[in-house]
Amino acid sequence: MKLIKNQSRNLLTQGVLINILGMAVGSILLTNISINQVQASCAAPYGNLDFEQQPSSYWLTEGRAGFDINKGYSFRGQNNAWIRNVSDWNAIRQQVRLKPNSNYTLEAYVRTSANVTDGYFGVRDTQQKVWSELKFGSLPQYTKLTLQFRTGNASTYNIFTGFWALGQDSWVQVDNYSLKGPSPSCPQ
Repeated sequence: MKLIKNQSRNLLTQGVLINILGMAVGSILLTNISINQVQASCAAPYGNLDFEQQPSSYWLTEGRAGFDINKGYSFRGQNNAWIRNVSDWNAIRQQVRLKPNSNYTLEAYVRTSANVTDGYFGVRDTQQKVWSELKFGSLPQYTKLTLQFRTGNASTYNIFTGFWALGQDSWVQVDNYSLKGPSPSCPQ
């Protein structure tokens, strides 16, 4: 009889431990699922980098610029951005959220008219001050531009491509941006 009581007590203890362990694992799994859902909800801080979604609310223009839709001027896909003028600064830009103090690589395909000598591709802060940039001149064929940079303490920047038009009709076409680096932390 004593042996049966001990076995019953051991089975009861094992059953309780299994239930406690099961609840703990379930709780951990549910916690991980909700954490992953939060991370996924803010993992895309930029959009329409290939200009295929039109109209594009992600991109802002400076000076004279816009988007070619189904005109056959794109590097890949159906659409691209254009920047064209005879004078002043002209550009496109998009505000992006990045992880502070992290390394990124910004890429895009750019081509220009033969008279472009003062083009810029890069990153600016929220006050539009240049953070990091690459200068380019005439690019008769789509050319991949690559800029590696490191963010500072801020989490918001602007990616851009633009040029100074120097008194004659000049143009720049841009397509297929890519921004590689760590996803920013989700807002608290």
